[in-house]
Amino acid sequence: MTMSRLRFAAVLLGLISSPISGPVGAQGGSPAVDATVQANQAAKAAQTRIDALDDQTRTMLERYRAAIWQAQQLKVYAEQIEPLLATQEAERAALAAQARDLATNTRDLTPLLLKMIDSLDKFIALDLPFLQAERRDRIASLKQLMTDPAVTQAEKYRRVVEAYRIEGDYGRVFGAERMELSEGSDKKLIDVLRVGRTALYGLTLDGREALHWDPAKKQWIGLPEQHRGEIREALRIARETAAPLVVKLPVPAPRVAATGAQP
Repeated sequence: MTMSRLRFAAVLLGLISSPISGPVGAQGGSPAVDATVQANQAAKAAQTRIDALDDQTRTMLERYRAAIWQAQQLKVYAEQIEPLLATQEAERAALAAQARDLATNTRDLTPLLLKMIDSLDKFIALDLPFLQAERRDRIASLKQLMTDPAVTQAEKYRRVVEAYRIEGDYGRVFGAERMELSEGSDKKLIDVLRVGRTALYGLTLDGREALHWDPAKKQWIGLPEQHRGEIREALRIARETAAPLVVKLPVPAPRVAATGAQP
């Protein structure tokens, strides 16, 4: 029986049973009346079940429509991402090929790194004598790194290149440090001013003696006392305790590297 017919039957049974009232109904009534009441109650229960099924069907229909919509969205997304996945797969294959090439060339990279470290070590030995302990420790650390099998070739290469970068930066900035000088059995502390890789200047802690490094003689040479104030001010600039300004200091004449040829 369809929903509309059940509703009609319920209304009809209600109309049939409505005139019956009073003491007869209270006392139980005739068998026909009891049957009518039972039929009416059964119809109401059936209608309740039908309504519940109708709500359940409506809910399931809404879920079905939502699932259809989600499936359509996923299909559109898959169509959009498919070219990207293809590109990433091509990049992955290229990286894998590069990794294989790198593994093949590892044996050629180690001698190159060792040569770079040796060249840097010789350069530091010939350079102006500043930050000597720090620079020697860096070279020693690189040499030890090269003997460690647990460190990758990429990391070794990165560390060597970083050391070259640090050395390059020294030539572009002011620097200040405290250094101990030995003159026979005597030792004294001086504040050292580094002007890139152009010159080194020194000032004793009491400020009474000014010095500069002579690259040709490989030693510290005294400067006239008129330069003490300039060196002191330049040290303050290098330590960032004073604003930058122009200072006048003697600069060593440039040297021509020996090539073995006659001048």
